Amino acid sequence: MYRTIYAIIFCAISTGVAAQDLPSDQRAASIGGLRALGTADAAAPWSAVGRLDTGVSFCSATLIAPDLVLTAAHCLYHPRTNARFDAGDLTFSAGLRHGRAEAVRSVRRMMELPGYVAEEGEEIEMIGLDLALLELQRPIANPSITPIPTGRTGRRSTPVTVVSYGQDREAHASIEEDCDILSRNGSVRTLSCEVASGSSGSPVLRLVDGHPEVIAVMSARADVDGEQISLAVILDGQLSMLLDQRERQGVFGATGGSLTFIGQGNDGRETIGARFIRP
Repeated sequence: MYRTIYAIIFCAISTGVAAQDLPSDQRAASIGGLRALGTADAAAPWSAVGRLDTGVSFCSATLIAPDLVLTAAHCLYHPRTNARFDAGDLTFSAGLRHGRAEAVRSVRRMMELPGYVAEEGEEIEMIGLDLALLELQRPIANPSITPIPTGRTGRRSTPVTVVSYGQDREAHASIEEDCDILSRNGSVRTLSCEVASGSSGSPVLRLVDGHPEVIAVMSARADVDGEQISLAVILDGQLSMLLDQRERQGVFGATGGSLTFIGQGNDGRETIGARFIRP
């Protein structure tokens, strides 16, 4: 466990549907750092990853079933006023690239994990609960968009891939391959991936036989002894709790304020300052 101060910056279900095969160049060794998915061919395998817009900020999110989207819980809160957004404030744009999306949907309902309190979001225990499930107003049935199934992290320290939107690259998704899992702390995983404002909620992916599955969701980035790392929350056991909420037609954690997160991209509006914690 890291013993130094984290400079934490919140980067704002297995469906049975097979994911699209990945092009051979994306299965190849990483060329290092983020790579823009700016062309149609490069972006096509990742069209289930989209941008979640609130009108004042944005995060990344992933379609995991035709009507279900996975993101970070702190993305459901206003980055300045600490107010929780209404579901109708949110818009998911799947495969958004240079102003055009493969599909755009509004959100019907939002589910958070029991015990998540946005005001305490800087605590490492709360980062471990920074997970949300969104139900869309209408399913996405576009044949060009294949929902990405989810999986458990397991015990193998295999490299992971992150696909995200972010500050200064909000017009298209970017990919980083062969990130390392550096450490584990409960449901939090410390990763070597590069993230920026807007990367919150992006999928942490593992490739299984050339097919991606979501094993975690990006929550924050941190500076540790001058080295940037990222923090993600795993799905193991927690996604089923969110799905149970949906079945019961209830939403946990509907009350409570929000922390100021700079990880939600601000669409060019204003920059929000970093916060610090001691784990």
